[in-house]
Amino acid sequence: MLAKGFRVSRPASWLVRLFALLAIAVPSLIMTSPGYVAFANNLPDPNTVASAIPEDTLIYAADNKTLLADLHPPGHQAYFEPLSEMGTLLPEAVISIEDRNFYSEPGIDPQGIVRASMVDLQSHAKVEGASTITQQLVKLRLVGNEATLDRKMREALLAFQIERRYTKDQILEWYLNSVFFANTAWGTAAASKMYFHTTTNKLDLAQASMLAGIIRGPTLYNPLVNWTSAKQRQKTVLDAMIRDGRITAADAAKAFAEDISPPAHMFLPTNQVVAPAFVRYVTSLLINQFGADATYSGGMRVVTTLNPTLQALAQRDVSDNIAKLRWRNVTQGALVSLDPTTNAIIAMVGSANPNAYGGQYNLAVWPPRNPGSSMKIYTYTAAIASGKFTMTTPIKDSKFSYREPGSTEVYTPRNYDGKFHGTCQLQACMGNSLNIPAVKVELGVGVSSVVQMARAMGAPPYQQHGIDINGNPNFTTNDPLDTFGASLTLGGYGETPLQMAIVLDARVAYIMEMIMSNDNNRAMIFGDNSLLTLPGRKVAVKTGTSDSFADAWTVGYTPHIVTAVWGGNADWRMKMTHGSDSYYIAAPMWHRYMQDALDSLKMPNEWYAQPTGLIATTCKGQPAWYMPGTHC
Repeated sequence: MLAKGFRVSRPASWLVRLFALLAIAVPSLIMTSPGYVAFANNLPDPNTVASAIPEDTLIYAADNKTLLADLHPPGHQAYFEPLSEMGTLLPEAVISIEDRNFYSEPGIDPQGIVRASMVDLQSHAKVEGASTITQQLVKLRLVGNEATLDRKMREALLAFQIERRYTKDQILEWYLNSVFFANTAWGTAAASKMYFHTTTNKLDLAQASMLAGIIRGPTLYNPLVNWTSAKQRQKTVLDAMIRDGRITAADAAKAFAEDISPPAHMFLPTNQVVAPAFVRYVTSLLINQFGADATYSGGMRVVTTLNPTLQALAQRDVSDNIAKLRWRNVTQGALVSLDPTTNAIIAMVGSANPNAYGGQYNLAVWPPRNPGSSMKIYTYTAAIASGKFTMTTPIKDSKFSYREPGSTEVYTPRNYDGKFHGTCQLQACMGNSLNIPAVKVELGVGVSSVVQMARAMGAPPYQQHGIDINGNPNFTTNDPLDTFGASLTLGGYGETPLQMAIVLDARVAYIMEMIMSNDNNRAMIFGDNSLLTLPGRKVAVKTGTSDSFADAWTVGYTPHIVTAVWGGNADWRMKMTHGSDSYYIAAPMWHRYMQDALDSLKMPNEWYAQPTGLIATTCKGQPAWYMPGTHC
């Protein structure tokens, strides 16, 4: 298009016809010449236009409908769609305004080349346009847009080759998926989605003509920046469609009058992410397996295990509860919930408050935190498995000191409440999270046995082999689920379903489940019907609080859901107020989410079947289960 006021003498009609004839004949002649062969050897492979077009990776929830995230490089959103799924309005609008003779020309427009050449000769300007859709495709995919005669020749020759190899519909499909529509949108699908939140085949005439007008000048005709110019260009597109008999003047007038202006009817680019912590987690897995290029431009469609309903409940429950704990100097929380039958993540909250310190991180997976006395699960599991202890073994809770071999330091454990509670059954010692009995049990079964059990159940490596029932090693929120959560709820099986390994005797797992699900076992410290119970449901739970009040945990499960919750601060050096233990910090989040999730899933109150080979009886009025050879 010539600039306003630019005048060029009209060439004689015979000269135009001569140039047009040459434009058609010369390529056919030179394509058989030695010079052409040498030139063609340096051309890109024309078949490259048929290669996969870089497109976004879309991550979906488990329902395969809820879009969690659109992964793409900065400034580039693209989704491939077949021509057959685009409808007719946008393709026809593009053909009318960009290349009305597309279906009849040989890949180049001879008369257009003549017109452009005459302008170039008389103005000494850069090479003029006159590009067909096929030439534009070559420019987009093969040779770039350098304004030189050499590039124009390469473009024309490649267009000729492509027209000989592929159908018009194939060429049009690749072009419409490759062209830039401004504002990060590449291709018709991305443009339809970004500007109008719809699909290409659902665009109306007003929308289609607006998008078609952007192609010639994405900056000049960007409707979000230059609305007046974009509207004028839309009128030009509609006039071209009238000229080509695709629409009537009445159709055009109605479309032009339709209000599609931003921001009410046309939308700004967005990249909203649902469940950002989980998306970052999945993205890291994709990059590790496929690489960054494939992750962001490979067009993958990833269906995850995330339940969108449970995710919304989890985020609400964590955020609401943490907001009530500011007076305790608690600013962050995290949650991970699994389906214990498959180990599939069904909810993940990486931050209670994205605006608080550390809110941009996925605190569910990093950094590792001190798990506190939730580590006692390994101690008591190893004890039951050893056969040296039963769930009813009496243990004296009294003052006790211990010196580790090779050390001069005397270790005197103390209970959280600073009291002694006399002789208690092992199950009550665990349920009430008493430290002194836990140390005695660990010594009785052997520290190395506890370490081996923890490792077998998937715990991170210990940094020392001394007594530590208060949080060594450090965990992420996901770790307890991958270790004792999975091992116990799967009846002794650990890891994912594809990597299942028997790490526990099913009978040991069942005994541990019965210890942790009996509310009587924790009533002395936590009270009856506490936040560690679920009304009308049987549930196994363990809490954990680090000595310095930096971390608070609650981990619990039913046969249908296993959930770990953490509360604290992103910076471990920022402590919660004294006395801010897991019952006040993590348990409320865990309790509310588990109740909401189980109700949402309409899960029945079920429990695990007793495995064969266990002795079921009572001991001092309490139900008890014993391994063969052990008794009350």
